[in-house]
Amino acid sequence: MMEDTYYQLEEALVQGFQTPEEYQAYKELKEHYEEVTGDYSFSIRELTSQLEIALQNHRGVEFEEHEKEDYLDLVQKLEEFDSSLATHYRQLID
Repeated sequence: MMEDTYYQLEEALVQGFQTPEEYQAYKELKEHYEEVTGDYSFSIRELTSQLEIALQNHRGVEFEEHEKEDYLDLVQKLEEFDSSLATHYRQLID
């Protein structure tokens, strides 16, 4: 059962989300999957993807203070799942 859910989540990420409802359905399925399995890889992937995009967009340019705060908030969320990854991104942003 959970293996099917894993593949549903993978497929949703590959296809992307066309509507807020599709994203909401994905989030609910992901939260249920994480609660049952303890596998937070989808949340980790979402956070690291957002951080990677931010870093690519700011290559060689300092973050504005409000942007830095937003990205450090993402790093703080990542800390809940993987402290070594969070440390890595915190160093890149600070």
